[in-house]
Amino acid sequence: MNSLKFLYAAYIATWVIHGVYIGSLARRYRALKRRMIDLGKASK
Repeated sequence: MNSLKFLYAAYIATWVIHGVYIGSLARRYRALKRRMIDLGKASK
């Protein structure tokens, strides 16, 4: 039964890591998109 707790902990940790990674990608994408819009305005 103890090993089942480790399995659940690993499963939760994996999803937390994936969530943080996806959040990081979304944040960087938003920043890149804002920068591209700003560059487009500056060139006009």
